[in-house]
Amino acid sequence: MNNIYLSKKTEVIGIRKHTPTEWSLSLSIQTETVPGQFVMVSLPGVGEVPISVSGYTADSIELTIRNVGEVTSHLCKINPGDHLYIRGPYGNGFPLEEFAGRHLLLIVGGSAMAPVKPLIEYCLNNNNFQLEGMDIIAGFKSPRHILFRDEINHWKKKYNVRITVDRDEDYAWMGSIGFVVDYIKEVQDISEDTRAIIIGPPLMMTNSVRELLRHGVKEENTYLSFERHMKCGTGKCGHCRIRDKYVCLDGPVFNYNEVKELID
Repeated sequence: MNNIYLSKKTEVIGIRKHTPTEWSLSLSIQTETVPGQFVMVSLPGVGEVPISVSGYTADSIELTIRNVGEVTSHLCKINPGDHLYIRGPYGNGFPLEEFAGRHLLLIVGGSAMAPVKPLIEYCLNNNNFQLEGMDIIAGFKSPRHILFRDEINHWKKKYNVRITVDRDEDYAWMGSIGFVVDYIKEVQDISEDTRAIIIGPPLMMTNSVRELLRHGVKEENTYLSFERHMKCGTGKCGHCRIRDKYVCLDGPVFNYNEVKELID
């Protein structure tokens, strides 16, 4: 994709259903993507939406979609062999060079697992990229809402992974119950040199940052991703502007120092 502003027709080559409202689509397309970036997905006659890239190979990308609106409801009805249109990738991804050789702490809520999944897989599969260690704290509404179960089981073989749910309903859940912020205190070796990534609802991010600072993590070592507001992906419509920042251009990944006054 030489022109990132031009939509390209791509074929759906695989579909995974995670929950009643969340699906992953594998698309046959070649593009260079940095973990944390997003693409614009369109269906003619329906509309266009920004979707974070949740995985990629040399000749395909994966998009994880939550059925919450007109376009996404149509995307969740698509079948292998169907086509849709992609433009991008857009935005700033995670600063991989800042994480090399460091202790990395990921704190995510619900569907925010999608944009950090490529980062985890990059760290896991790239032998030339070494971390001091990685802790993952992921929170979901209930056991029925957990995404990427197979991948999580694979990550647990190398990294410290804590999955927690807000409620267990009537499901046979033997894991943790509570909010992600409740489990930050259990992370071992957390220090001022820890690099932290937080993605989720604004209140969850605010509380998590507060808890990280209390444990000595430096503001400049903390990163947030604003997975909201975006519309055109190119900074033209102004829909994603928050004060002097455009989420689609300046983000979606930000250093906390850049946006600590912008969390709404």
